Amino acid sequence: MNLLTEPLLELEEIKSAIKHIRNKNLPVLITGCVDAQKCNIIEALAEKSGKRHRVIITYDEIRAREIKADMELYDRKTVIYPAKDIMFFSADVHGNAVVSGRLEVLKRIIEDTPSTIVLSLEAGLDRVLPLSYVLDRVLRLKKAESGDIIKLAKRLAELGYEKTVQVSGKGQFAVRGDIFDIFPLTEDAPYRLEFWGDEIDSIRAFDVESQRSIEEVEEILVYPASEIIIDEERKEAGLKRLNKEKEEKVKKLRAAMKTEEAARLNSKIEEFKDNLEIYGGSFGIDSYINYFFEETESFFDYFGDEDIFFIDEPLRVEEKGKAVDFEWRESMAGRLEKGYILSKQADAIWDYKKVIAKLSLKNTVLLSLLETGTGEIAINDRFDLLSRNVSPYNSSFETLIKDLTRYKKDGYKVVLVSSSKTRAERLAEDFRERGLTAGYLQKTARAPVSGEIITISGNLRRGFEYPAIKFAVISESDIFGAEKTRKIKRKKNVDGASVLNFSELHEGDYVIHENHGIGIYRGIEKFTVEGITKDYVK
Repeated sequence: MNLLTEPLLELEEIKSAIKHIRNKNLPVLITGCVDAQKCNIIEALAEKSGKRHRVIITYDEIRAREIKADMELYDRKTVIYPAKDIMFFSADVHGNAVVSGRLEVLKRIIEDTPSTIVLSLEAGLDRVLPLSYVLDRVLRLKKAESGDIIKLAKRLAELGYEKTVQVSGKGQFAVRGDIFDIFPLTEDAPYRLEFWGDEIDSIRAFDVESQRSIEEVEEILVYPASEIIIDEERKEAGLKRLNKEKEEKVKKLRAAMKTEEAARLNSKIEEFKDNLEIYGGSFGIDSYINYFFEETESFFDYFGDEDIFFIDEPLRVEEKGKAVDFEWRESMAGRLEKGYILSKQADAIWDYKKVIAKLSLKNTVLLSLLETGTGEIAINDRFDLLSRNVSPYNSSFETLIKDLTRYKKDGYKVVLVSSSKTRAERLAEDFRERGLTAGYLQKTARAPVSGEIITISGNLRRGFEYPAIKFAVISESDIFGAEKTRKIKRKKNVDGASVLNFSELHEGDYVIHENHGIGIYRGIEKFTVEGITKDYVK
């Protein structure tokens, strides 16, 4: 039972959608969903259908980050599977951030950790390796087991890790005598392995800055530092295929008197081969994946019947897919002609229609604001909801109280989401002083009651309302607006205002003046609420 999702079970549309999911009668479309409300619906459907992974697909990376921020109210460990530009992608340029984020998601899938995963369609268009291939390359290092420092260093280099004098970031390892430090790409802290002869004597997590131990562990799993790792045998076979096509293409270009293009292509391929030898079996290989692996998958192939997919605004997702596909094909055609790439590089991402077809066969729910169709996806049923955004209060506490009083009179269930526990508790206290039934809940495992106002701590960008079931969720940003740096003004006195003891305030608290609205204390000596300094607000 969840405070924010339990009321939705009163909606016939939601109950019917849950039945469709349980009976695998999908895809279905739910319309009338405002952006702020979609994560609330996603959580309710996923929670009641008992699915393992929730995969949310949207139309761009900015929207993916917005969805992640809203989903963290329900699942604090929500992650993004980030997109990358295959042709121009370099782990060095991105500081391992993109690779680290993608491997963190793969780790959760491999270890079967139920997760909420958000991505843009573009991120799901890459050709990727089967999960079994990645799993076979995960190192398990265990205390008291035999180990060879030299072999371990060689193995980590093959997995894409960089050898350094001292570990300072993810994807690095260092060797000093019998001490072996490694910072796995999927972990938040590096680990220090101490060897006694050919045995691992201890494994400790440690702090990068102080080098002090954090905790001792029995074992660690070290995932590759790259999504694509090739061994010597595969590398040799792939380079043969690459050389053969290069020679054929160069010959054709020269026969057509395109000597500049032929020289360029030869130079590009030789540069790639040199870097592959120097930096190991993962450098710049993303766009060459088809030469080294005959069978590839899409990210969506990693999931099965126990997982559920949600597509945010399906028409916009398909429009983005068309745009990416067109831009990619046009770019590749030009690069082929000018001698920058070979033919198989032009096929390094999936056709968006094939990806959409895969999603059509999954446990998929489509969420849209308007009834504008579903594009390539044929749906089995559709449900229309009545919902709306909460109107902003522009720091007017009196307007908020009027609305809450109306909600109480009409028998609404109201949940107010505040960014801190202290502020949520104080809001509930202030509502009670105004004659409203209000209280703060730390745990949200119960259903709200009609006429009751509940405050909780968390983050929500925008509030929403379901008029049909009389349920409203208000966010702190609806009340205070977006956080802004306030101008500090010095004023000696304001007639008729009450004095507030500084010691009663904590950073992040809200402060109300009866005539001048609401402000938020930032931990500075004085601050202004609509012209009233902190000394004189109550």
